Amino acid sequence: MDDLARLYLEASCGNQDALLFITAFHHYCHCIDDIVDGDKPFNPESLMDLLMQANVLYSTPFYICNCYKLQSVVANITNTYSDSVAWEKSDEKWKRDVSDVIRQCGNDMIVTVAWICGGYKHMRTISLKLREVAYHSQHKD
Repeated sequence: MDDLARLYLEASCGNQDALLFITAFHHYCHCIDDIVDGDKPFNPESLMDLLMQANVLYSTPFYICNCYKLQSVVANITNTYSDSVAWEKSDEKWKRDVSDVIRQCGNDMIVTVAWICGGYKHMRTISLKLREVAYHSQHKD
């Protein structure tokens, strides 16, 4: 099991529905990113696949039970990710630097799940660990 999988397990406090949700959310976000970045072609088939992933994700028991807590997190992540995409190729270095940081916004869902499953102190135990693992997985320097 890699570091990220261990963190997802820890974040979910052993709640299998929560773990299923954050695993599905992870794959869904990476699929979106692959399409936006051009790593995966955007065509009718990839769009339908993405829409079906959304259907499965937003039908998980954890999301259904916690949608009132998670819906605004989804909206904020979508907005922040969109900002990141808008600035990632900017001529201004500071915008590219901000984009590099905020593109990790999907992690907000993981810490929200940690909060739901284990409270604020648990959220805090996950947050910095997750940011470190995420940074190193995206920066190979």
